[in-house]
Amino acid sequence: MAEHDTLAQRLGVILTKLNNGQRLVISELATEFNVSARTIQRDLNVRLAYLPLEREGQTYWLDPSYLGRASTPAILRLCEQLGAKALFPDDHDTLIKQWLAPKAAPVFVLSGFQCDEDDSHHQWLKPLAKAISQQLMVWLSWLDSEVEIVVAPYRLVNRRGRWFLAGVSVDAPVIEPLSRIAAIRLTDDPSAITEPQQQILQRLIEQEAVLTHEVIIKASASIAHEFRLRKILPEQELIKELEDGDILLASRVFDGAQLLPVIKTYLPNLEVISPAGIQAVVKRDLKALLSRM
Repeated sequence: MAEHDTLAQRLGVILTKLNNGQRLVISELATEFNVSARTIQRDLNVRLAYLPLEREGQTYWLDPSYLGRASTPAILRLCEQLGAKALFPDDHDTLIKQWLAPKAAPVFVLSGFQCDEDDSHHQWLKPLAKAISQQLMVWLSWLDSEVEIVVAPYRLVNRRGRWFLAGVSVDAPVIEPLSRIAAIRLTDDPSAITEPQQQILQRLIEQEAVLTHEVIIKASASIAHEFRLRKILPEQELIKELEDGDILLASRVFDGAQLLPVIKTYLPNLEVISPAGIQAVVKRDLKALLSRM
């Protein structure tokens, strides 16, 4: 189980578990977060004192009458303190309520309130949440492909601050980063995800089975020595040295947006060779920056 090393992250995960109706055992939480049982007791009895918690021995749970009551001021206030508004930057109150009190099936799966520095893709949260809650199909086009695909959306998943869409396309489960989306078209066609497909998706979500992608990057000769000396990119590998002194590097990431800060730091001496969508995002961000100058 991954460790959650900040107070806000820990409280955010605990709140998510409580709102999902889970019964929480102090010793199990202490192991999960790698903290003492006394710290967990302080979380539940002091820091989360806003909440109507019930207790039996070392087990805590949320008063069932409060489950799904997103308009409860105490819960909304706690969400604000934990940083949920930053996680849902556009129309955050509506989206927080949709997370806490979905009208039908759950829409969001959160592992805490860690935020992604790149918020350019947050515009897709609201239309996708609408499609999931109303069980409608969507057409998606990707930054790195001209092909448009139809998807039955299942959940919006936040892992380590990055948003992913889990769903089904052509009878196959898909989990893709929102940062890869170029455009969305909502349809009036009802989505249909079978029970076996839901079970597969739920298992993938619980296992955090987000596929990694290989990115090929060319570093110019003027900075190549820095990448030979140390691994600057995630899972960096040197794959080829070119005659002019440039080098080709491979990096494996679960979301191409992970590489954007490094690429922008070394511009114009780093170039994404594939997939083309990442280079398109870099050009888009640079164009937006220049337009503000």
